[in-house]
Amino acid sequence: MTTDKTNFARLMRLQRVIKSMRERDHADAKNRVASAEKSLEDLSRMINEESAVASLFPDLLARHFEKMMAEKHIAARQEQEAADDLVREKKKLETIEGRHTAQKAQEAREAEAKSHSEAIDQRYVRPVSASSKIGGIR
Repeated sequence: MTTDKTNFARLMRLQRVIKSMRERDHADAKNRVASAEKSLEDLSRMINEESAVASLFPDLLARHFEKMMAEKHIAARQEQEAADDLVREKKKLETIEGRHTAQKAQEAREAEAKSHSEAIDQRYVRPVSASSKIGGIR
């Protein structure tokens, strides 16, 4: 009789890779948000200080400001999605680790029960085996 056992150790390794990919995606999205915020701060400062560029190209700066606002909004949404994905992957990893621990504990209990059963068998088989040899029973 063969039993199919899930290889939780392999699943854990794969899930850790997936989790690290999600962490990278989340960090990338956070960096895009920070970059957009920095650009917006620079543009705001340029507009507020009434620099030469701002006075020469007000429409260009306004369009660029709108573009940066849109990019920041998209990056913030992607950051939230990446954070949600990361939380899901962490929960999956915790579940797999728990199942792996439970499987190892079950295997240890089965091995101990098998060892105990073999010890009991050996205890009763030896006297029977020796008496059958002495008595000529074959």
